[in-house]
Amino acid sequence: METVNSTNKTRKPVVTLLCNGKDASKDFSKYLRELTFNEFEDEQSDELTLTLNNNDGYFSDLWYPNKGDKLSVTIQYGEDVFEPGAFTIDENSFNWGLSGDTIEIKALATSTNFSVRTQKIKNWSGYTLNKIAEIIGKQYGFKVLGNTGNVKIGVIVQKNESDIAFLKRISKLYGYIFNIKDGYLTFTSLAELESGEPLFTLSKSSDVESLSLNDTVTKIYGKAKVQYLDLKSKTVKTYTAVGNTEITDTLTVYKRCSSLSEAKIVAQSALKNSAREVTGRIQLSKPNKLFMAGVNFDLTGIGKHEGKYHIKSQTLKIDETAKLRQEGEISKCLNSVQ
Repeated sequence: METVNSTNKTRKPVVTLLCNGKDASKDFSKYLRELTFNEFEDEQSDELTLTLNNNDGYFSDLWYPNKGDKLSVTIQYGEDVFEPGAFTIDENSFNWGLSGDTIEIKALATSTNFSVRTQKIKNWSGYTLNKIAEIIGKQYGFKVLGNTGNVKIGVIVQKNESDIAFLKRISKLYGYIFNIKDGYLTFTSLAELESGEPLFTLSKSSDVESLSLNDTVTKIYGKAKVQYLDLKSKTVKTYTAVGNTEITDTLTVYKRCSSLSEAKIVAQSALKNSAREVTGRIQLSKPNKLFMAGVNFDLTGIGKHEGKYHIKSQTLKIDETAKLRQEGEISKCLNSVQ
């Protein structure tokens, strides 16, 4: 493994690895068997996995990677530089066998200090989504990034959920993608993501190694309805969000909202979260540094399915052949909900 530099123009990936702020590239290069970086738009923390040769036993003793150690990775491929970012070691797996000894190091973008497993019960009713994120983030040293529009939540309770699980649930409920990156709790509007302009174009004939798409209407709804309390009449009313008028199925959201404005947000978010009729997985024939989770791109050369797609996750992988591979989970962008 060479050291990353601005003049490197080979088509062989070059990895720079920092461990607790110190450059460990030279020491690790001759032991590296595989590197995998998984980036997710939501659902879980970004992951870095290193598989290293441990025949010398160094990683079982002198170079033992401790839980909580910080790793930072940069991958240079030709003139392009991929920067997965900073990670915290969460788990080590040792394997011994006739084919050689190895250690697999798994590191997460989420700090190991963040409450992932501890379940809590707390009433957050009346808070805004942004305020809830600030209060929880402050406990672990995270700042809030992204504008949630100060969505005021009516009745909401953290019911035997970890802080991460709770933030993910309420973010999805109110139309936001939640994730944790580089010391920030990030919130991005799902509507803004899918309405954003594509950053690049991929052609099936020249840019795609493999592609699989699944086209289904089993989870698509034409409408979504939710109940809310009308303070003027002091009665319970129903708001209905309308999406695809050609679909007759209606999604009922089982959450009582405290206002019409909250009901609109919840109903429209429910429609968007269910409207994933074309989804799939793509592997690129050559890595593209713009191919990142949360980005939109145009896909051409596939007939009726061509159009604007959204990247939900991506994987960068270097194996023993020293080839950099890139693939991801994608979904086709749909028209905005009315």
